[in-house]
Amino acid sequence: MRGYFGMWFLAAASIFSTTASAQLQMAQPWNEYKPEGGRYRVEMPGIPKVTTVPVPTGGGGTVSMTEATAVAGRVAYIASYVDYPASVTKGAAANIILSQVRNGSAAGNTVRDEKKLQLGRAEGLEYAVVQANGNVAVTRVYWSRGRLFQLVVDGRADVEKQPETRRFLESFALIPPEQR
Repeated sequence: MRGYFGMWFLAAASIFSTTASAQLQMAQPWNEYKPEGGRYRVEMPGIPKVTTVPVPTGGGGTVSMTEATAVAGRVAYIASYVDYPASVTKGAAANIILSQVRNGSAAGNTVRDEKKLQLGRAEGLEYAVVQANGNVAVTRVYWSRGRLFQLVVDGRADVEKQPETRRFLESFALIPPEQR
């Protein structure tokens, strides 16, 4: 009898945990985020926290990356952009730049599910990085006119299968100059 109660309790706790997590995510309102000067829009759960961080460019130089982060449950949704001077990219092709970004973001981890993307004239790349702690970071990067756009969804091992992940990634759009 005691064993059955233990199994029932674990099953009930699992159902409650899953239901509570789903309710928490459903209760989180999604909003369009369109940063001033960002040249893009994306849907995010809640209002993101925006920070600016320096990114090394080599030779001791840095550029500023603007990063917006929203957290829902145990999942982080991150949208960022950084402008690189031509002296840093040296006229490199977009696919080379995107590959270097992937290699840097995945250093020491495993990359899977990589695919090339196209968004208007911007070349892109989507991939998942399996981290040593078991978390997965699903990442999309786009290169357009000297600017690198990054979208990351970081969460548990099944985060890439969640509808919220697809909603976030697929809501990203570049804003044409005439609409800024």
